[in-house]
Amino acid sequence: MRKSTTHLLLFTFLLLTTLLQAQTNKNNYVVLVSMDGFRWDYAKKFNLPNLKQIAKEGVHAKSMKPSYPSKTFPNHYSIVTGLYPDHHGIINNVFYDATLNESFSLSSNAKNDSRFYGGNPIWNVAEQQGVKTASFFWPGSDTDKKRPSIYKNYDNKIPYETRIDTILKWLQLPEKQRPHLITLYFDEPDHTGHDFGPLSPENKKMVIKMDSLMGQLSSKLNQLSIGKEINLIIVSDHGMANISNDKKVAVLDYLKPEWLDYKAVVNPIMSLQAKAGFQDSITKALKKVPHIKFWKSSEVPKRLHYGTNPRVHDFVIEADKGYSLVTKTSQNVKGGNHGYDNNEKDMHAIFYAKGPAFKVDKTVKTFQNVSVYTLIAHILGLQIEEVDGKFGEVKSMLVN
Repeated sequence: MRKSTTHLLLFTFLLLTTLLQAQTNKNNYVVLVSMDGFRWDYAKKFNLPNLKQIAKEGVHAKSMKPSYPSKTFPNHYSIVTGLYPDHHGIINNVFYDATLNESFSLSSNAKNDSRFYGGNPIWNVAEQQGVKTASFFWPGSDTDKKRPSIYKNYDNKIPYETRIDTILKWLQLPEKQRPHLITLYFDEPDHTGHDFGPLSPENKKMVIKMDSLMGQLSSKLNQLSIGKEINLIIVSDHGMANISNDKKVAVLDYLKPEWLDYKAVVNPIMSLQAKAGFQDSITKALKKVPHIKFWKSSEVPKRLHYGTNPRVHDFVIEADKGYSLVTKTSQNVKGGNHGYDNNEKDMHAIFYAKGPAFKVDKTVKTFQNVSVYTLIAHILGLQIEEVDGKFGEVKSMLVN
């Protein structure tokens, strides 16, 4: 056989194999679940039989490293876009966009305004390639654009059991209507961790409750007629560290109001926009503030992948772990918090997964949360553009 003919046959075989694999992948299902604020080591600190069982049936990571800053909206959106917050634009839970002349916050309608959201979330990618998707409250899924076929406007009063029962119903829809990618969000144990601290008796009780819910979800998914085709992925956005009222810093006491054009305090992170001519004054003053580190936005360490987005403004200030940034010294703080340097292990999140795409009883090393996007795309056979996430970080957990 001539070499050119051999090459043509080989190319044709590889092309057909790729097409068949892509089609096979698009018959898969992914259910991506987030438990807000579920710290990486809760399974070590507390007795969590359901997550341990899921780890035995599939894969778990030693921890999952959040993107910086380790806050809720930036990290949830990083998980579904594969981009660092600096690149997708949700740089914190609160920020100001000078071009739009509007502020973003979780308590305003801005959180549903697609103009604030960059990147291409995984549900958009899937829909563009013929894969139906659904979301029950994932941050960024209920904007005026870039949303799944099925979505819910956020309402934290809806019981967790109702959320689980709803996605089970979605997975029993007729094939043409049935989503193959579902994202599901729970706001605990974050709230309890904030109120009482990560290792408090109250948070232990909540973490055990969330573990029980994951057991119910896993069991009910198994019972579906398509149960063997479903890949369940359980993550969190960040961890939680202890804070106390004797560890707080009122940074604004060191700065004169006339130096500042804009400030956003999302404890323990602060962004500052300087008025023209006052950058040096601010720099000198911040050097005198105890228990913080700060950078000009152009000088943020490269490992944090932060500071190039204009929404970050001129200065980034971060309290030392366990300390709080307050606007007044009379402000009381207690319990727990997050947002600190993502190298701090208390900020690390969880990753558990099981299903036909995953190896069994496999532990993988810590990886960056932006790589979850590439993992889901691979399982569903989606073509994606280059992102910050690296498939090489996660491919060892997959079969074949």
